[in-house]
Amino acid sequence: MPQNNRMLNTRYARALLSLAVENNILERSYADMKMVHEVFRQNKELTVVLISPVVRNAKKQKLVSHIFQNGVHPLMLRFMMIIIRKQRGNMLEGISGAYLTVYKQYLGIEQVKVTTAVPLNDSLRDRAMEAARKLTMHEIEFEEAVDPDLIGGFILNLGDKQYNASVKRRFQQIKKHLQNL
Repeated sequence: MPQNNRMLNTRYARALLSLAVENNILERSYADMKMVHEVFRQNKELTVVLISPVVRNAKKQKLVSHIFQNGVHPLMLRFMMIIIRKQRGNMLEGISGAYLTVYKQYLGIEQVKVTTAVPLNDSLRDRAMEAARKLTMHEIEFEEAVDPDLIGGFILNLGDKQYNASVKRRFQQIKKHLQNL
């Protein structure tokens, strides 16, 4: 995703967060945007329809309204209708994803993701959590991922920072060094 789209998504997400706080629906808005994000992530055709210049905005609004009218708070639905009316409907997936991040930032929750070549056992999970707690004073939301391509080691993502201690990266560094000789 281009940087300017990411910034725009974040701006819209912050505006929506302000509306949610103002209307006292903060937790509901998070659940709604999580669901909206998942629907868009699983149905790429929906984004294609929202991008299409052939489909009129009224049809796009009707489609989105039909999909989400019973699942989201009316304020969230009105927000999405405005986004579509302003011809930015294709950004709804990005905005909903940015909202999840902005919401967590607002509550002081730091997202920590550990990627390893094999699933973590309890001991390693505890050590990873302990290391993450040393790096941030915020509450931690811990996520694990498995990527066999890493061969060994781990990648730790904390906010927008990444520490890559994977065997795959070390092999790449050695290869680059040998090519420069």
